[in-house]
Amino acid sequence: MGILGLVSMVETSLTLKIFLQNKDSFVGQVFKYILCGSFAVAIDFVIFYLLGVTVFPCLRATDPIARLLAMLGYSVLEVSAEELERNYWIVKVICFLLVNTVVYTLNRLFVFKPGRHRKSMEILLFFGAALFQFLFIWLGGILILVYKWEVTYSNITMLAASLMVNFLIRKKVVFKG
Repeated sequence: MGILGLVSMVETSLTLKIFLQNKDSFVGQVFKYILCGSFAVAIDFVIFYLLGVTVFPCLRATDPIARLLAMLGYSVLEVSAEELERNYWIVKVICFLLVNTVVYTLNRLFVFKPGRHRKSMEILLFFGAALFQFLFIWLGGILILVYKWEVTYSNITMLAASLMVNFLIRKKVVFKG
């Protein structure tokens, strides 16, 4: 690598650093929120499916992830509708706590300006506002149990819906904006 390549890497690194530290641009906030949210969704999926397949079974054999696992030689333990609903909620509560901790940290570092409230109040408001996710989890449960959606399809739909609501609440209520 020549000197021009090294200079280019340094310039790119500085540009990225400036972008990550700038919390004034609405477009930048949306972009970074989507990036942080995508990371959080990936964490949610890993935790959800690890627990939902191994510890708290909550997939039907017809679920796309269950079919993928079957193609790889693994099977999921099918449970009754009552156990599926209970296990789904257990896994989603665990995911809620872990993922929102990660999202809070990323949002505070890269997306929004902290300081509208004391840090303890900010955390309470962040998690309090995130409780709206349980509305989406409940709706997801209805899609699964009443309308017979597969867990994976319901999960993806509810994550997308909560992404939009959470951005607005966090921007307008929790952080400085």
